[in-house]
Amino acid sequence: MNSGSAQPDSIERASAFIHGSPLEEQLSAAAKRDPNRVYLLDEGRPVTVGEIEEGVTSLVRVLGRLGISGDSRVGVALPVGKDHVVTIFALLRLRALWIPLNPQLIGEPLGHQLRDSDATHVLCESGSPLAQDSQVQVFGELRALHGPGHNATVFATFPRTAISADNGSSELQGACLLMYTSGTTGPPKGALVTETMLRAAVLGAIEVSQPKPGDVFYVWEPLFHIGGAQVVFLPLFEELTLAMVPRFSASRFWDDMLAYDVTHIHYLGGILQILLQLPQRGTERENRVRIAWGAGATPEVRAACEDRFAFALHECYGMTEASSIVTVNSAERDGGVGRPLPWVDVSVRSDERLTTSRADGPRVGEILVRGQIEGLITPGYLGNPEATAKILDGEWFCTGDNGYFDAAGRLHFTGRASDSIRVRGENISAWQIESVFSLHPAVERCAVVGVEAAIGEQEMALFYTLDGAANIEPEDLLEWGKNHLARFQIPRYVRLLEEMPLTPSQRVAKHRLPKFTECVSLA
Repeated sequence: MNSGSAQPDSIERASAFIHGSPLEEQLSAAAKRDPNRVYLLDEGRPVTVGEIEEGVTSLVRVLGRLGISGDSRVGVALPVGKDHVVTIFALLRLRALWIPLNPQLIGEPLGHQLRDSDATHVLCESGSPLAQDSQVQVFGELRALHGPGHNATVFATFPRTAISADNGSSELQGACLLMYTSGTTGPPKGALVTETMLRAAVLGAIEVSQPKPGDVFYVWEPLFHIGGAQVVFLPLFEELTLAMVPRFSASRFWDDMLAYDVTHIHYLGGILQILLQLPQRGTERENRVRIAWGAGATPEVRAACEDRFAFALHECYGMTEASSIVTVNSAERDGGVGRPLPWVDVSVRSDERLTTSRADGPRVGEILVRGQIEGLITPGYLGNPEATAKILDGEWFCTGDNGYFDAAGRLHFTGRASDSIRVRGENISAWQIESVFSLHPAVERCAVVGVEAAIGEQEMALFYTLDGAANIEPEDLLEWGKNHLARFQIPRYVRLLEEMPLTPSQRVAKHRLPKFTECVSLA
C-alpha cells in the first residue's frame, strides 16, 4: 500500500485505538478482567497484571506524599524491570511529566537534560552513577516497590529555579512524556510526546511484530528510548508477556531464549551483527523465536540472518517525533524499510517535489511524515521554538533522513543527513561529545565524527588540537573523558592534529579530517 492509499475503515480502526482510553485506565481494566495473567517476567520472576496494578496504586500514594503531582516533571533512571514499569504507570496516573533518563549519564550531559526539562524530581537506584552525581541531592528511599534482593530506589531532588516562561506548563501541550533525542548541531532536544502518540507507537509495534496469544517478547532495550518505552504497553492490548532483563548479553542470549520461551526479539543498533558473529550452536534454531523486529538491518544483514536463523525479520522505520513507527517491511528481503502504515502519509522531498513511488527509478530526498489521524506528530521540542520550526513544515514532519521509494511503493532509507552518530544502538550527539572534550585545559579545538564499525552502525573518532604549549596524549585524553561522559559516549578512535581544518566561518571542516584508520584505537 503506497502512502495515502489506505482504506477509510482501516484508518477508522486505527483512530479508535489511538484515541482510546488512557493507558493507566487500560491497566486497571486489565487487572479487573484477569488479575492473574502474567504481564512480565522480571529476570525470570513472573509478575501478574494484578501485581502491577497494586504496585502502581501503592506508588501513587507514596509519590503523592512526596509532593509529586500533575505539575511535576519526574526523571526516571531505573533499570529495565518491574519497578520501572510500575513507575511509568504511576506517573501517567498522577499526570506528571515522565522524563526517561539514561542511568549512566553523569556530568554536563546529565546536567543539560535536568536543566532543559526543568525536572522537579528524579527516581534512580541508590548505587547508580546518577545518584552519586553532585547535581543530585538525595532526599530519601522508596521501599514500597521492592521485595528481597532488590536495590532501594532513591527519591532525589536537585536545585532548580522556577519554571521559566519558555518552559511553562502551557508549552507541554498535553505531553505526558519528554523523550530526549540526540543533538546534531546542538545539545539533545526534549521531544514532547502525547498519550495519543504513545498509543500510536504501541499500534505500530503491534503491526510490525504481529503478536499471537501466548507470545513472549524479550525486552533488553533501555526504556529511555521510544523503542523500549512503547513495548511496555503491549500486554495491555495483546495476550503476550514481556521477558525483561537489565541489559543485552551476547553470551547468555540463546540460553535466555530457551529459559524464557521467547517468541520475539527486538533489535536495535548492531544486535543482529553481534548474533551473527557468535559461534553457531544448536539453540539458535531450537527455540520458539518466530520474529525479530526493529530497525537498522541492512540487506546484507537481513540475508545472513534469514539464512542462519529460524526467525523472520520484520524491519521498520520511524522516529520519536512521529509516534515511533511509520513504515513496516514484513520479511521482504528487498523491501527496504517497507510500506507506510495506513494512518500516516510518508513522502520524499527532492528538488521541492513530493513523491510516494517512482516507476522510472528512485528519487532520493528527505523523508517527510504526516498523520492521517490527528495528533501523531510531536507538538515540538520543549523550550526550543527554533528547533521546532525546523522540523515542522505545515502538516509535514521533516525527519532529516534521506531515502527513496521503489516502484512498489516501499521506502528505502539511505542515511541520516544530520551530524548524529549511532553507536551500538545509541544515538549520540557529536556536538555534545565535542563540548565536553573541549573543556579540557589542554585542548584548543576538537571534532567528533562517525566512522564505519566492524560491528553495528558506527564508532566515533575524536580529533583535537592543543592549546599553545599545553600537552595531553590521546590515550590520556580519553581516560579524562571517562570521568565526564558515560561509557557509550567515549570515542573509540582519537588523534592529535597539528592544525584543525576550518571553513571560512571558522567552523571545523569535518570532511577534511584524516582517515580514522590513522588514529589511535581504544580497542
